[in-house]
Order: sequence, then C-alpha cells, then structure tokens
Amino acid sequence: MDFFLNNAWVIAALPLAVSVTIAALAGVLRDRAWVVGAGGMLVTFLWSVVVLAAVVAHPHHAGEVFFNTEPAWHAFFHWADFGPYEMYMGFQVDNLTALMLPMITLVSFCVQLYSSAYLHGDKRIPRFYSAINLFTMGMLVLVMADNLFLLLVAWEIMGLCSYLLIGHWYEQAWPRYGQIKAFLTTRVGDVGMMVGIFIIFFAARDLTWAGLAEKVPELVKDPAMAGLLALGAFLLFTGAIGKSAQFPLHTWLPDAMAGPTPGSAIIHAATMVAAGVYLVGRAFMIYGWVPEWVLAVVAFVGAFTSLFAASIATLRWDIKEVLAYSTISQLGYMIMAIGLGGWTAGNFHLLTHAFFKALLFLAAGSVIHAHHHNQLLHKMGGLRKKIPITFWTWMVGYAALAGIPGFSGFFSKDELLLAAFTWHNSAVPEWAAKLPFIMALTTAFLTAYYMTRATYLAFFGKPRDEHLYEHAHESPSAMTIPLVILAVPAALFGWLGTPLFEHFTHAEWMVFIQNFLHLPGLEHHVEFSTELMVTGMATAAGLIGIFLGWYLYAVVKPESRAVWIARLKPVYSLLRNKYYVDEFYDLVAIKTTQATSRAIAWFDGAVVDGLVNLAGTVSVYASEVAAWFDKHVVDALVTMWADIARALGAALRRLSTGYVQQYMLTFFAMLVAGVVLVQVIR
Repeated sequence: MDFFLNNAWVIAALPLAVSVTIAALAGVLRDRAWVVGAGGMLVTFLWSVVVLAAVVAHPHHAGEVFFNTEPAWHAFFHWADFGPYEMYMGFQVDNLTALMLPMITLVSFCVQLYSSAYLHGDKRIPRFYSAINLFTMGMLVLVMADNLFLLLVAWEIMGLCSYLLIGHWYEQAWPRYGQIKAFLTTRVGDVGMMVGIFIIFFAARDLTWAGLAEKVPELVKDPAMAGLLALGAFLLFTGAIGKSAQFPLHTWLPDAMAGPTPGSAIIHAATMVAAGVYLVGRAFMIYGWVPEWVLAVVAFVGAFTSLFAASIATLRWDIKEVLAYSTISQLGYMIMAIGLGGWTAGNFHLLTHAFFKALLFLAAGSVIHAHHHNQLLHKMGGLRKKIPITFWTWMVGYAALAGIPGFSGFFSKDELLLAAFTWHNSAVPEWAAKLPFIMALTTAFLTAYYMTRATYLAFFGKPRDEHLYEHAHESPSAMTIPLVILAVPAALFGWLGTPLFEHFTHAEWMVFIQNFLHLPGLEHHVEFSTELMVTGMATAAGLIGIFLGWYLYAVVKPESRAVWIARLKPVYSLLRNKYYVDEFYDLVAIKTTQATSRAIAWFDGAVVDGLVNLAGTVSVYASEVAAWFDKHVVDALVTMWADIARALGAALRRLSTGYVQQYMLTFFAMLVAGVVLVQVIR
C-alpha cells in the first residue's frame, strides 16, 4: 500500500492524461470516448481507495493530527522566490484528503458510465469526456494541494471546465446564457478570494496549510495583525460564496442546469460547488483564530442561504431546478455548520450530500430520459411502475435528503442542527445566536416538503400527460447501474458517524472514521438528553414536511390548491419569482450597465468625437489660413525684398560703367541731392 500512497500524485495526473488523450484522439474515439474516460476514472478510484486504506494504516491518524502534524504523504518542490521568501508547491494526503479522494472519483466514475448512455449519439461526446476528466482533475488537485496558491489554480481550472460543461450545447441560447452567467458570477467571488490570499500571504509570508497552522496562532496575538488576517479570511470566504452559490451570488447555479444532466450531477455533488465548503473547512486553521465576527458572518450567510433556497424550491416545476435550489440550500447548511464551529458536521454533510445528491441528479436524468426529455413535474405522474429501478433509487436519495431516520442525510443533518443548537459566539447577542438553529430547523421542514412534492408529482398519482406516460420506459443498464452503486452510500454512509456503529466494531478503519468525524478540540460535549431533543425536533420537522407535501398533492384537489394560491397570492408570487433577485440584478447590474454604456457611448460619440472633429476642422481651417498667409504674405514679402535687391543690383550694375566722368556726374548729383535734402529737413 505504501507504493500507492507514495505515488498519490498519480490520482491527479491520470484524469489529466485521460483528458488530453481524449482531446487528441477525439476523431478516432468518437462514441467510444467513454471507455477511456470511465476506465481511467475507475483506475483512479481504485488507487484512491488503496490510498485511503494506507492512510488508515498510517500511524498519524486524522483526528489526532489534522491541524498540527505531518500529513501521511507530502511531496513538494521549490517554484519561486519573492524577495527574501522562498515559495514551495506540492501535494499532500492527510485524513480529510484521503476521505475526499474516493468520494470524488466514485461519483465521477458513476457519472461517466451513466453518460455513455445518456449522451449516446451526441456529436460532442469526446469533448464532454475530455472536459469532465479535466474537471475531476481540478477537484482532485484542489483537495491534494498543500497550499492556497495551488488550490486557487485548481479552483480556476474547475471554473473553466464548468463553463465548457454547462455550454455543451452552445448553439442553443439557454446553455450559452448559463455558461456565461456561471463564469461571470463566480468570478465576482474569485476576485475577493484572490485579494484575500494576497492579504494572508502579506500577513503570514506563507501560503502552505502547515505554515499557516503554525504561524496564525502567533500572529493573532498582535491586534493589528489579527484584524488583517480577519479581513483576509473574510475575503477568502467570498470565493466560497461564489463557488458554492451562497446568497447573494447564488443565481448562477439554477441556470447551470442548461448543461447535460450528468454534468449537472458532478457539478452539484462531489466537485465544483463543494469546493467552497472544502475551502472554508480546510482553512479553518485561519478561521478558528481570527476574531469571531468572521465565523459569525460565515454562519449567518450559510443559514440564510439554506432557508432562502429551500423556500424557492417549494414552487419549482422543473425537476432539475428543484434539485438545483436544494443543492444551494444544502451547501448553506454546510457553510453554516462550519461557521458555527461545527467543522465535523459541515464536512460530514459534505460527504453524505455528495452521494445522495449525485444519485438524485442522475435519477432525475433517468426520469427525463424516460419521459422524452420532459423536465416539468406537472406533466409527469405515475412513473414508479414504468421505471422501477429509477424510482427505488430516487426514493433512497429522497429519504436521505428529506432526513428520514436511518438514511445518511438524517445523521449528518442531525449533526448540523446540534451544532446550531449549541452555538455560542462572543460577537453575537444571545438571542441572535438562536437564529441559525431556527432557520436550520425550518429548512429541514421545507426540504422534506419540496422533496415529497417532487416525488409525488413525478412518481405517484395519475399520469398528467398520457402520451408521455405511454412512451416512458426504464433507462438502459449503463444508466441504472450507477444509480444502484450510488444508492448504497446514499443509504448507509451516515451510519459511520453514529456512536451505535462504533460500539459494535473497534476495527482500525472505524477508529479512523470516528477520529475524523469527531475531531478532538473541535467537539463540544453535549448531554445525551440535549442530543435526543434536537434529534426529535429535526425528525418531527421532517415528518411534518413530508405529511404536508403528501397532503397538499395527494389529498387536496387542484381546484382547492388554486383557491389557497389565490389567497396567498403575494407570498406565492414572491416565491414563484425567486424573490425577484434575478430581476433586481437585471435592473441594477445589467440594465444600469447597459444604460451607463449607452450614455458613455453617446458622450464618446457626441462630445469626445465632436470635440475631436471640431479640433480637426479648426486645424484644417487654420492650416488653410496659415498656408494662405504663408503664400500671400510671407512669400510675397520675401519675394518683394528679393525684387528690391534685384532692382537695386540692376541699378547699381548700370552705374558700374568704368567711365570717370560718369562717376563724377553721379557724385555731383548725389551731392546736390544731399544739399537739397538737408535744406528740406531744416
């Protein structure tokens, strides 16, 4: 196993090699590109599993060592000097990385296998596989990077690849709009993140995780330096806001649905949107030491986003849009938990969410595939009998996301709520410290409600479009096998975090998991009665949401729902229009920019160009005047004096005859003229 651990760089290099190979041989591979893509990712997944096993066997166990000791494997090289400071870049594998690698590669493998059927016959399938492997490579480098700069490089690679994946069908308007919107919106956060990295480097003179973990606790003893690091940490968080679609930079994620569903699945599950949560979790050695207001901001942004997005999801009719807003909401949960100091809860939910959200997206793709690319819930219904494998795997993902006891989402969500319930922060009044828990509990209720609504509309009741229903059919095995694979961790992964499971096994790998999920120093001791009470409240919220969703759509008739909608028209319109955030951005950012551009264009054309043209015209007329003056005045004067000189010369030449008597006569005449002149002057 040590061989695989000591060559862990292969895990990132292999997807890159596959991406380049597919791009170079696109014309040869065509529809067979999936063999190279999925095959390469399967090897990468197996390598990751062995690396995880090697880390488990390593003497440095995560829970004991995450922030302060050497990782299980570390390779680096010198790459630049900035004045007296030497910069190093490298890869590392510690416990957090070791757990992330199999999760990322398994989801990517399932997505690529699924895509072989979903995109069969697509003319750009080699391009898709090349982009998705490069995309996966970006996330793998991100989690293996030993410093912030390399993380930023991987961060931008994923941004580029998401642009390519969302705009896969770029000849259509919506994908083009979606890819541009995603790219530009996330760049807003990235600019803040880059400034934050610069500030952190300015303060610590180091960007490696190990260096920051060592230096930050000493630096924050100086109040000025603590303030500077707080500003750097806050700006670093703006990158997470953009990448993980947190309010107010959340608007790009629903429009990213324009890309192929497998691309949406990987963007929403294990890779891009998870990168923001991973960044905040990985940089906790900074957040944990700077003034507490930074973590309070992180917590409230996450809590508000989770509730805000969940409320919008309740009225979406596009099945992929429901999942998109669900992703924003669940990412808010994770961000909130880390901001509350619940590092374990946030990362635990990141891992469980990756499996059940990838499962739900791929199952949604299977529904869309079966329903002849219809994505609208109000045209579905009764599909559970037509597509049983898709239905049952969807139900596993639904149960995990809705927080039904026994499924993985239940356990990780329970940890989140517990972190919110026990939160204390010196920068926040006591009454305000209860708000994240209230928002999180309300989100749990809404999540169960909108998922029940979507599930009922898609799979239960009578078919709402007989033509689509009659032609619906189960997806091919290349699509259903990944669903079954992902359903297993979606159902069971959460059990790894339970004390009950720990009680029955004391295996080394279980100790590793427990140490990871319950980091010493970051866990708050909670009375069992408190934990039981929070679990009961979370379960009750979920069950009420499930009951309400079932009651409104399975029992209440559409006419009665219409009456209630009419009574609640203002609230309905607000949610249906997503709080008018897009319209606000359209008014403030786009229309204002367009109006400003038009005003600048007018000023440029009418004023600047007018002044330039006026100056040109004046110059032309002035030149003509100068030319006339030069020709008729200057040249005339010069010519006049030349003529005078020539006349005088001619006159003098006539006097130069050589006769003495003539010279005497001339002298006499001049003398007479002189006398006369003197007399006149007198």
